[in-house]
Amino acid sequence: MIESCYWKDELRRIANSLRRVSNPSRWSERAHCIIERDIMIGFFVLRRLIELNKVSSLTRNSHLRIFSYVTTGKSVTRLNNHRLDELYDLEHERASEKKPFYIANQFVHAFTSFVARDNTRNWSDVFVVSDFDRNDCIWRVPVAEIRRVFQLAAGDYPHSVQMVWNSKTTDYDVVTN
Repeated sequence: MIESCYWKDELRRIANSLRRVSNPSRWSERAHCIIERDIMIGFFVLRRLIELNKVSSLTRNSHLRIFSYVTTGKSVTRLNNHRLDELYDLEHERASEKKPFYIANQFVHAFTSFVARDNTRNWSDVFVVSDFDRNDCIWRVPVAEIRRVFQLAAGDYPHSVQMVWNSKTTDYDVVTN
C-alpha cells in the first residue's frame, strides 16, 4: 500500500454508514449482511493502516470502550456459536478498554459476530469473538465506538516518523505523529 488516502476514503464511507438516523429502514437480511461486511472490511483496513504506519500513534494507541461477557462453561462450537445467551453470561457485563489493533483482530479472526439493533432500529452493537478467545468471553462493541475509531483513522495522516532499533524483536519500533 503506497497511498493510504484511498483506503481512508473507504473507512470514512463505512463510518458514515454507521451514523444514527431518525428513521432507519426495517430489518432485512441484505441490510444486516451489508453492515456486517462493511464493519469487517473496515477493521481489516484499520489493521492494515496500523501495520503499515499509515496512521499516527494517536490512532494506534487510542482505546475503544467495549464490554465483555464470560462464558458459562459450555464449549463454543460451530454448531452452537449462535446461542449467545446459553454460551455467555449476558447478565454480567464487564467494561473494558482495548486498542484498535486488538479489536481489529477480533473482527478479522471472528469465530462469531452478530450485529444488533436498539429499540430505535439503529445499529447499536456488534457481538464478536475471535476463534482464539471464543471459550473465554465475547465482546460487545458499540457501533458508536466503531464509528469513532474509523473516523479517527480516516482523518489521521502522520507527518513524522521515528524508528528506534529494538534488539528484542530484531526490528524497528515505529512512532508516528
